[in-house]
Amino acid sequence: MSRSALDTPMMRQFLSIKAQHPDAVVFYRMGDFYEMFLADAELAAPLLDITLTTRDRGKRDPVPMCGVPVHAADGHIRKLADLGHRVAICEQVEDPRALKGRKLVRREVVEVVTPGLVGDPQGVDARRALALVALWPGAETGLAVLDPSTGDLRATSVAGAASSDDGEGVPATLVDELLRLEPSEVLLPEDAPEPLFRRLAGLLPSAACTRLAPAHYEAAAAPAHPHGLDPDAVDPAARAAAALLAYLAENQPFALAQIARLRRYALSDAMILDAATRAHLELFRNGEDGSRQRTLVDRLDATRTPMGARRLARWIAYPLLDPATIAARQEAVAFFCDRDRTRARLREALAGVRDLERLLAKVARPTATPRDVVALRASLEALPALAAALADPEHGLIPGDEWPAVLRRPEPLPEPAGLLREGLVDEPPALNRGSRGANETGFVRSGFNAELDALREAMHKGREWIAGLEARERERTGASSLKIRHHPVHGYSIELTRSNLDRAPADYERKQTLANAERFTTPELREMEQNVLGARERAAALEREIFESLRVATLESAAAISASAEAIAELDAVACLAEIARRDGWVRPAVDASTGLEIRAGRHPVVESMLSARGDEDYVPNDANLDPDATGLLVLTGPNMSGKSTYLRQVALIVLLAQMGSFVPAESARVGIVDRVFTRVGASDRLARGESTFMVEMRETAEILGHASRRSLVILDEIGRGTSTFDGLSIAWAVAEYLHDTEGLGPRTLFATHYHELADLARTKDHVGNAHFTAREWGDEIVFLRRLVEGSANRSYGIQVARLAGLPPAVIERAREILGNLEGGELDEAGRPRLAERGAAQPGAGSPAAPASDQLGLFAPAPAGPSPAEAEAIAALRGVDPDRTTPLEALQLLGALSERLRRDDA
Repeated sequence: MSRSALDTPMMRQFLSIKAQHPDAVVFYRMGDFYEMFLADAELAAPLLDITLTTRDRGKRDPVPMCGVPVHAADGHIRKLADLGHRVAICEQVEDPRALKGRKLVRREVVEVVTPGLVGDPQGVDARRALALVALWPGAETGLAVLDPSTGDLRATSVAGAASSDDGEGVPATLVDELLRLEPSEVLLPEDAPEPLFRRLAGLLPSAACTRLAPAHYEAAAAPAHPHGLDPDAVDPAARAAAALLAYLAENQPFALAQIARLRRYALSDAMILDAATRAHLELFRNGEDGSRQRTLVDRLDATRTPMGARRLARWIAYPLLDPATIAARQEAVAFFCDRDRTRARLREALAGVRDLERLLAKVARPTATPRDVVALRASLEALPALAAALADPEHGLIPGDEWPAVLRRPEPLPEPAGLLREGLVDEPPALNRGSRGANETGFVRSGFNAELDALREAMHKGREWIAGLEARERERTGASSLKIRHHPVHGYSIELTRSNLDRAPADYERKQTLANAERFTTPELREMEQNVLGARERAAALEREIFESLRVATLESAAAISASAEAIAELDAVACLAEIARRDGWVRPAVDASTGLEIRAGRHPVVESMLSARGDEDYVPNDANLDPDATGLLVLTGPNMSGKSTYLRQVALIVLLAQMGSFVPAESARVGIVDRVFTRVGASDRLARGESTFMVEMRETAEILGHASRRSLVILDEIGRGTSTFDGLSIAWAVAEYLHDTEGLGPRTLFATHYHELADLARTKDHVGNAHFTAREWGDEIVFLRRLVEGSANRSYGIQVARLAGLPPAVIERAREILGNLEGGELDEAGRPRLAERGAAQPGAGSPAAPASDQLGLFAPAPAGPSPAEAEAIAALRGVDPDRTTPLEALQLLGALSERLRRDDA
């Protein structure tokens, strides 16, 4: 590329800024556009689907460039970040109009957006928390997580090293937590083993892995020390938190103001829900299209604020393990469940509160607009209504001895709210991010600043004088078409059409020539123009200064605003659970330290809601009773479509609801603390990893057998169905025995299967029970009763279900025929599968014998009937009275019958 193409003041400035951020796409502000140049433009243009053009077109080696409008930049920035790229936002940090003697406006990078550090949270799903994670690998692994859109900072330590040279030593609990957090970016020390980076990339394929210097992990060197982070701390959790703060200070230093404290948490305080369990139970995404519809969070989310929605989702992701903590949250739910009027007033008041957490994050940004601050003000002004909603109209504030101890009352914040009310108008004009235009005024309230009011008065009087000038000049010149015009560049002028140019007075100074008119000025107009425009520019600059002072003053209350936002989130989530319980007839479960699980008339929270919405079927409730000391493993059989899979999920979801502190859909429930819910439900493959459906099933089953405990709840649906019948039955049987027999294991287990042979486990295993879902046949029809009863089923009604699914009649009839063959005798006398009479050639006399197989003979013909020798043997056996036959007589009879049958075969 030629030197001249880059040797301009603007390009030199760009290259200097780019050298400071070589790993980022630089969004270089030029007026109302962000421009990208050189390699940045070539990278971004196809990703953002925008036109790639060139600067200095026609010159040798022109500079590639592309751009996006400032008002539409946030979506483009977020798209690049979602694709794993960093974006440096380079703004004009001075007003071009204020330049004197210099032609190039000064620019600086004001923030860097990364995959984990979002830019403006506008457009991000308000119900979903974001996660930027930092890890400190060592003998004990430190983990810290920041939601950059709210300033929520948490940290914990995980037992076990995550720094082995092979990268496989990542503790299982850390893997589960990372998958639960779903971070967009993970920070690691740059000296961490390379295999660890590869391992994390495999676990979190959509997350970026960023290397940091080890010095970032020193708490003493952290750029801020929010409450909970001691500068002298050297524990792994503190080190990870310090890395997050250092990373934030490097890329978005303004965001440090919104981080009020570091919250410590322990993984041992919450139930472990691995990725398979979250997917199988459809907690946050359904298995059909991956959306939020028809999930547990969608079913429960009747919150009135985004903060409450995010808090509810966290409670679902982190069910509690301490009965006392669960009981405290239940008390809060019961408090609002029992007070319909208080709950209704509270929920109505909550509707007036917007997303305080993310609004505070927006106000912390230097590119915040007056509308952002006014939106925050509106939520602050709604806080007194919340306090009033929590007071009895007759008796005042609810007494402290009645108020749930786990909840805090959100405190009104009159000072920041009052300051913003006095300083900013009700509906400020819309401004672009980072805008510094001289004409962008009108957002500071009149009467707030005397100097600004005087400038506005001067502007108003000047405009009135200019408006009167038009009438005076028309009268003076006699030109009725004379007009006073204003141009953004040329300012005010007197316009005369060409036909009236001879009427122009001698003091008119020609200013601009148009096709059909001339524009003039006068010394008097020029002086007034300078006064008006000067007052406008001074007023605009003063308004920006006032707005910035109000924004900074608001951030001084960031800790108090964050505390109120947290209290509101808790209140909203609790009131939401109370609303659901009251509306849908849910009950408070007893949660204790036992190992029992008793549910009476339980219902699936999501399926019941769907059936109710359709109005075509009532949900049939069912009981569940599991206890490792009684019936700890229940084998469930019954027809397809009878409700087994729904029942499995129902029990797991009721346990999860109980331990998150919610009421549950049942007549009554007692839940002994479950440390972990394991599920093996549904069929799927992972073709990209070369794993079949059966391999996925076996991996998930191995995970269960390797990590379940006596306090776990295990949900197994159709283990072994992805391989041959005998293989599958054998694996299912062995898995059930392992769960039952292994010393110290014996988790509460629901085992749904179509292998009816598994029902025989109850004959030899003390803690195995059988139950099945009933169905009734009506001619060729089948009616599913959805009722769970004791005992095992002897049929699966698969052909009837296939008929309901719409298989052609010919297929159904042939299936019935084959079923008759199978039920009549699958194997021949040699233990080999019989060959099909239909659709397969029979072996000739010289054909080798069919090889032995463990597969059932699907096309074996129905037996033609017993041979004469067999009929004679059967008749002889029927004539024997076992009670009157001696052992010797029985042996003699058995020998005679055996000899007779051998002669017949020969």
